[in-house]
Amino acid sequence: MRHPETGRYANVRSPGADRAYLEGRFQADYDGFRKASPPSIDSFEERNMPPITFDGRSFLVAGRRTTLFGGGLEYVMQAEHDRRDRLDSLVRLGFNTVVASCPWFLHEPTAGRFDFEGRLDVGRFLREAQEAGLHVVLRIGPAIGAPFDGSGLPTWVGERSDIEPRTGTPAFLELVSRWFSRLSKEIVDLQGDRDEGGPLVAIQVEHGWNCGSRASGDAYLVELVRYARERGITVPILTSNGFWQETEGAIETWSGWDDLFSNLRQVASLQPGKPRICTIERPATSAFRRPGSSPIAASAGDLADRTVRALAAGAQTMVAHAVDGVLPAGAAGRDATGDIAPNAFAHPLLDEVGDPTEIGRSMSMIARFARDFGGVLADLDPDDQPMVVDPDDPAPGLVAVPRSGGAGSTTFFFRKGGTESASVIDGSGRRITADFGDRDWTWTLADADLAGRGRLDWTSAMPLALVGGRLLVLTAAAGSEVELSIDGRPLSTTAPRARRDGSGPVVESHAGFTVVVLNEIQCGTMLDDGDGIVIGASRVFQDGSAIPHDGMKPFRIAADGTRTSILEHDSSRAGRRMVRKWRTWSEPDCRSLDHPRSVPVDEDLGLASIGSGLAHAWFTARLSVPSTRPGRFLLLGGLRDGDCWVDGTKVTDVEDGAITIPAKSPGREIALFLRHTSRSVDGIHHPGDGDRPGALVAVEPLKDVVDATVEIDPIDPFETTAFIPEAADGEQTVAEAIEYKFNHRRKSSVILEIGPGSAGVVVINGITSKTFGRHGLRVVMSGKDDSAFKSGSNTIRIARLEHAAEDGDQPTVLFSEVVAEVVPATGWRLRRWESTPDPRIGSWVDTSASEHAGPRWLRGEVRIPGTRTGSERSGRLRVEGVTRGRIRMNGFDLGGYALREPGGRTTRGANSVELPIPAVVLAANGPIELLFFDEAGAEPSKVTVEY
Repeated sequence: MRHPETGRYANVRSPGADRAYLEGRFQADYDGFRKASPPSIDSFEERNMPPITFDGRSFLVAGRRTTLFGGGLEYVMQAEHDRRDRLDSLVRLGFNTVVASCPWFLHEPTAGRFDFEGRLDVGRFLREAQEAGLHVVLRIGPAIGAPFDGSGLPTWVGERSDIEPRTGTPAFLELVSRWFSRLSKEIVDLQGDRDEGGPLVAIQVEHGWNCGSRASGDAYLVELVRYARERGITVPILTSNGFWQETEGAIETWSGWDDLFSNLRQVASLQPGKPRICTIERPATSAFRRPGSSPIAASAGDLADRTVRALAAGAQTMVAHAVDGVLPAGAAGRDATGDIAPNAFAHPLLDEVGDPTEIGRSMSMIARFARDFGGVLADLDPDDQPMVVDPDDPAPGLVAVPRSGGAGSTTFFFRKGGTESASVIDGSGRRITADFGDRDWTWTLADADLAGRGRLDWTSAMPLALVGGRLLVLTAAAGSEVELSIDGRPLSTTAPRARRDGSGPVVESHAGFTVVVLNEIQCGTMLDDGDGIVIGASRVFQDGSAIPHDGMKPFRIAADGTRTSILEHDSSRAGRRMVRKWRTWSEPDCRSLDHPRSVPVDEDLGLASIGSGLAHAWFTARLSVPSTRPGRFLLLGGLRDGDCWVDGTKVTDVEDGAITIPAKSPGREIALFLRHTSRSVDGIHHPGDGDRPGALVAVEPLKDVVDATVEIDPIDPFETTAFIPEAADGEQTVAEAIEYKFNHRRKSSVILEIGPGSAGVVVINGITSKTFGRHGLRVVMSGKDDSAFKSGSNTIRIARLEHAAEDGDQPTVLFSEVVAEVVPATGWRLRRWESTPDPRIGSWVDTSASEHAGPRWLRGEVRIPGTRTGSERSGRLRVEGVTRGRIRMNGFDLGGYALREPGGRTTRGANSVELPIPAVVLAANGPIELLFFDEAGAEPSKVTVEY
């Protein structure tokens, strides 16, 4: 099985024997954990709700076989006032599960201080999901992957030299234990096996732990499962590590985009006795918005095509990044492609205001089918995997994938070519026409259970929904003959004509059911509405009103077949307003050494410790520049990007820690506006990660370094580091290394920098010192601090790991000598960035062009007509001309924006950014205040408020 991102084959342990089921309770979750006791049989029997269990077919929730069909919605990316609206919209599309992440770094921004208020109130989110009728899968970390900064690990972890993140080392596990303990207080009582039947049906620990070391995996991943159990988690535990590891007590899930049918069939043999769970996520290159770039275009049907393949393979399916939203400023990470924008998701199913997108509408019929006929799908025999033609084979033809089980059978059809329909013969010899319409897939059911009230013997139409156990909805090509049978009673009818006004759905009462037949136009606009369905709407609101779809007249069909008109949403209250006048915040110059709010930096003072871990800060200092100007100045701490002023004059931006001090400058004072730099979404430490500038040093290339290629005995990297991404179990270095020799008799430090792109081991004077991965390495070496480095002759070898050598990745290596310390690590003064201007030290003044040289706050106002008051619909804020920063509106944080880097340009079609405005903000009386903080001080060229 190939990993979807790396393309390498994951090394999975041989699957163990099937686990025993004791009285319907899966006991293996707790086997082997000496410190964790499973919930007793008696404790389960005392509850009204049975435990959530599983087998190779599906999950059993509340004693019923359940097909989970989920969509990703990040609660931290939604305004708390609009979150329920988004959950309701997800339900109307047909989803029955929501998948969300718990970002540790947002919940514990400063070590030991937790935040579960506002949009971070995960308990409230779970209750809202339950009210909407959704199951919930929570990804609790520690690492949670993209789009989160540092994979969700706290920023302050990077400053702790004693911590090796994402490993089973005691120091890191102690922090994880504290995080799990605090989080469990918010979620344990909302699990689905509690008396009240909470929404939480599963949790996921870790994400993307793509390392093959079995010893490291057991010491870390198994401990995470044990920690979760000890803290009261009784629902199933998932992992999603690309099948690099088999974790005792957990269900591994498959994540990917291509070859889903083939890969998911393999999953059944890799972990028998467990359901196949699939997260469908696009490749990172097309999944996310990027600052300054337009998203890669996507076909409206490409997600639907892959989802049907996953269902045909028997998967419980989750769609990643289904609901658009905005991350808090600084909370978006970066990947191999680059920075991810705060409004991260390029192709969601629900847009920024909760309206279904074209992709969302294409997914609706699939979601509804998986949910309403979930009992049939959940009981399909996992071993019923007949040999079939590959649905992903490009050769023309028709593919049929039959599946059977105790609650019925289903057949999925895939076409490859221009065939509009195909005549197929079922098990009884009956000819059935499979119509594809404008899709490349379809399905049918036979002998299918209808919520215990009957059996659908067969049908020539495509089953879509079963509402309230009574309303059976099917779709067929316009004007085609439709035949079906329920409990041995046949029905013949004709699908409605293709009229865009939505009129004429066929409604028949048959065998105790209301049968509704829709044509393709009608079924493409069907939305849920409790115990009925709505046709002809693009959006239905909580008050029952609807936005018509493409000129259609929306109407509702109740479970008894009654058709009623739907009140159209009042669009007369919609409109737009421009913000044309801006004022600038003025306070004492933050670049001054004697700013009234600046404080001296000590070793413990960084962005995280002052509550600005994802924000910015001003750092000022007096310079001690050597008379002979060196070629390079470098910050040795973790803050490595921002703006720089020397003696009051703006100089080249700080990039990757490098600073330019002009040769003609006296070099007396320096002021830096340093920002939290986005960390990698893989949670791997970058050489520059951290939250303070560190010492500013002058460096020169180290002279007289001699290099050669030498043969070595292969080295085991896991003796030095527990977690090495993409390294297989037992992997070593290759049998050759690049050897560097030099003499260094001075007391100054030597800096070793290895560029990104390779992976290997650093050996200093015969001692294996460090490993490095794809992000590179920076090591400051000194005879005073490093026992391996000597004052005198030194030999340093760099050996690549086997997988890096196979990929042909040669490391780039640079040795530099520190020739002067220009500013010591504790020589800075810090001015904390504040989330809103403080009127005690400044005031608003008229803008002027002279103030554009640095970051600043801008303030504007907009007035919304009073008729907007009371509307539940979110608005949009469209902004042009800005760079990167954050926006507040009437005190509500709208999140961050990243249109371009300060000084950078945008590509064609990427000159604006759109952010959602919570409905509660637009409902305010009087003028609405907008506050922009732009890192380059750019004044917006155009700001439009749509309501």
